[in-house]
Amino acid sequence: MNTGKAFQSGLHVVASHSSLWGRFLQGDRHAFAEIYDAHIDDLFHYGMHFCQDNERVKDCLQDLFQDLWITRDHLTANIQNIRYYLISSLRRRLLRSLRKDRRYQHRESWEAFEFEFTSPLESQLILEETAEEQKRLLQQALSSLSRRQREAIYLRFFQNLSYTEVAEIMSMQVDSVYNTISKAISILKKNISLPLLLLLLSK
Repeated sequence: MNTGKAFQSGLHVVASHSSLWGRFLQGDRHAFAEIYDAHIDDLFHYGMHFCQDNERVKDCLQDLFQDLWITRDHLTANIQNIRYYLISSLRRRLLRSLRKDRRYQHRESWEAFEFEFTSPLESQLILEETAEEQKRLLQQALSSLSRRQREAIYLRFFQNLSYTEVAEIMSMQVDSVYNTISKAISILKKNISLPLLLLLLSK
């Protein structure tokens, strides 16, 4: 997704998480722009997997970044993984938004956590003539997982978060996350070939 990069910095220097976050907390607009540019697409994709409501996700993202800037003086400086922090914050906002909406009062109406493959993963699907079949098989295999299993797989392998970070985002014990992902991979192994499984988990 390109949400119209509202905070263009024009900078291409890769900074460490700690120094970038520190500059942002000090009011550096370029650092804020770098954080936005580096994470907005992944945040949008996660949000759409979570509730499949385009406008709700965009609204929550806009509020998230507005609040980050406005409340930066009160935010913790001890952020080791900016992506984890932002995904966790977005998830809480989406949950609050969904729970306030009467259309989503029943949990089953928003617990799908759909897995829609988008670039760059889709472009990696080996041979062009078999891409649709590969995609269909992956989607079919993922549909056999529970919502919790799909979200854990997505956070661990698609967003490269640690097991501890996944556990904190999903309000689970770390051992439970290990078990959830292990069971999910076992299910996937029965439904797709090893090359496809490696493709999925190497995102």
